[in-house]
Amino acid sequence: MDSDLLRSFVAFAECGSFNRAADRIGRTPSAFSMQMKRLEDIVGNTLFERDGRNVLLTADGITFVGYARRMLSLQDEAMGKMRGQDSSRPIRIGCPDDYTQKILPVVLRAIRKTHPDAKFFISVNPTILLHRMLDQGELDVSIISRSEKGEEGYFLRHEPGVWVSSPIHKQHLANPLSLVLPAEDCKFHAWAIDAISKADRPFTLFATTRQAASLLHLVRDGLGVAALAAASVTDEFQILESRDGFPPLPAVGVALMLSDASHPLVDRQLAATIQSFVSEYINDDNLTIRATG
Repeated sequence: MDSDLLRSFVAFAECGSFNRAADRIGRTPSAFSMQMKRLEDIVGNTLFERDGRNVLLTADGITFVGYARRMLSLQDEAMGKMRGQDSSRPIRIGCPDDYTQKILPVVLRAIRKTHPDAKFFISVNPTILLHRMLDQGELDVSIISRSEKGEEGYFLRHEPGVWVSSPIHKQHLANPLSLVLPAEDCKFHAWAIDAISKADRPFTLFATTRQAASLLHLVRDGLGVAALAAASVTDEFQILESRDGFPPLPAVGVALMLSDASHPLVDRQLAATIQSFVSEYINDDNLTIRATG
């Protein structure tokens, strides 16, 4: 089977969009659409379905993407061996600030377990910028946020959103409430404002920032209540719940995405290893991390 068709198909599964997948592989959307029609003709099954304006994988498509990844992984492994690619350079890995404390270390350990001599260059940026860096070949692999039911990349975990205050300053008791939130392109920004508005709680928006660490500094100093991913929060903060008058927040999906022109050590088999590591070593109870040895 034509590996270009498989790579285009997997690009869609990892991007969740015909337009982004077409951009990633350097084709026009119409050419990409023709490729996917040809692939459906070859396999003899419907791989895509429409849900309003969105294009999703069918059950057969979800099944086939697993086989496509395995075929490409074998091809990439073979070609890497034949070409003698340089595996000594650092692996360029991206990660949103929210996940640097508790998820990124587990991902790095998973890679080092498979490749003990691997070195890393870590880029911490918002998901929207990490997508762009992957598409432009500036990263080999990246942890990203996606919608909870999204299909982009290799799923790692569902990440709950939480309200966070300081147990010392107790700013969550103030009226009106002072909020410190992620930037507007982060899902938690809109979710927080929507939830607190529906709860009829008066509030002011004190500050926004793209860095979870900056939000937590503001919370620590009593300047506001934050809404962000649970993975960002350490034990020194107070997580607010319904009994404190704060409605629950939705979860986001956390996934791993690979660049098409990635490091020779980064392949789909490694992505599966990382998935297993995250599932085994990150505990959803208070997001604790089990020692990896």
